[in-house]
Amino acid sequence: MVLALSGVAVAISNQGAEKSKAPDLEKIEFIHYKKDFAKPEAAKAPKPPSCYKFLTGSKVKWPSTVSYVINPVNPRQILDETFVTSAVSTSAESWDNVTSKELMNDTYAIDYTATYGAQDYENVITFGNYPTEGVIAVTTVWYNPATKAIVEFDVMFDTDYTWGNAGLTSETELGDTSVMDLQNIATHELGHGVGLADIYSSTCSAVTMYGYSDYGETQKRTLETPDITGLQTLYGI
Repeated sequence: MVLALSGVAVAISNQGAEKSKAPDLEKIEFIHYKKDFAKPEAAKAPKPPSCYKFLTGSKVKWPSTVSYVINPVNPRQILDETFVTSAVSTSAESWDNVTSKELMNDTYAIDYTATYGAQDYENVITFGNYPTEGVIAVTTVWYNPATKAIVEFDVMFDTDYTWGNAGLTSETELGDTSVMDLQNIATHELGHGVGLADIYSSTCSAVTMYGYSDYGETQKRTLETPDITGLQTLYGI
């Protein structure tokens, strides 16, 4: 069964309670649907794809090193804390390793109370039950349109799916190919968090930001040339 990561980008004004203290922010939410639930894209004139796309036309990005919080609580605690934090931090470092800028903080916090979707300047990565049927994961990014600076992202892995390790558990043994690979999807979602959008051209199917995934898939764990080009365009080589 092929699952579609169909990004729905919605810009929403988010005004602070006190305008004198908080800037007006914009919010983009990428909702990733199962194929049967995704709306077809409008037909477009064919052109050679670059296989990477920025979050906004103004190329919003982080102005400083990104710190993040992991809430490792998951359904029935199938995944232990060490597995969850290792998968997420390895995904974060995949992006950090391809730019000379110290993009992702090498350390992270663990908070068992952290939740998805609150605009509180805390970058949260967690599990949760998204209310729309067929959603694999969802990422929300908040940014300041005046300064073109990302100020926060939240990631949530939908608990409707069984998460785990579909990669190698040793040099000779594969993991569980019947699960949604956490590191695979986390790497894609963190691509949104640092400023990249989904790609849907079938000629770009090998890249991390390609908008479709499947059970047992691990190819998004590693970045391809277009992913790297997009990131380095934002943050430098």
